[in-house]
Amino acid sequence: MPTIEIDFESFKAITLRRADESVSEGDVVRDLLGLNSKPTDKLETTGAATEASTEVQDFWNSEGVQFPVGMELEHAFRDGRIAKAKIVRNGVMVDGKVYGGLSPAGVATAGYQLNGWRFWFVRNKRGRWVTADSLRE
Repeated sequence: MPTIEIDFESFKAITLRRADESVSEGDVVRDLLGLNSKPTDKLETTGAATEASTEVQDFWNSEGVQFPVGMELEHAFRDGRIAKAKIVRNGVMVDGKVYGGLSPAGVATAGYQLNGWRFWFVRNKRGRWVTADSLRE
């Protein structure tokens, strides 16, 4: 199979677009290019499959990182409370209010100044909770 070289930022963006490990990097690129979801000699799709292959997932961009709309964020406080947030097209939604960045959303949640990239946790492609900051690496 042919390979192409891409920069690390492009690799991160492609990786973030993978819904789970069953979606390959090639699937993401094919979707972005508007090609069939899987290369085949004979195309057989149902209406639902056709809709899914043309669906484009939205992203919210922050400091060079693309967060898929709908991605869930969490923070576990020492007292056992769990703060939850969700990525929307224009930022981070906490309790129905949208903030323009991870830090403002974290400050509103915690009530003190903090670094939102280290405050919020997201699930990586293996399903493990990691800091949002780890997505910048």
